[in-house]
Amino acid sequence: MLTRYAGMTPKSQSYLFTFGLALTLIGMMVTDMWLPMVAGAIILAGLAVESWIRILYIIPMKKQLTELTVRLTRLESK
Repeated sequence: MLTRYAGMTPKSQSYLFTFGLALTLIGMMVTDMWLPMVAGAIILAGLAVESWIRILYIIPMKKQLTELTVRLTRLESK
């Protein structure tokens, strides 16, 4: 999932997926054709959760890992 939507920022992706999930849930409540929308709601829920986890945990962890490798190379060179 990290390279599939490379044209958008991760924060925009999370907002898009959350907005799509909200629209799908509203559509399920308003219309009588809610049963076909269940698959879309499940897929969008998974995408939204994954994108929020990526923003809150994975991206900061990668930044910290990069900082630690820079510190380690500095210490090894001394």
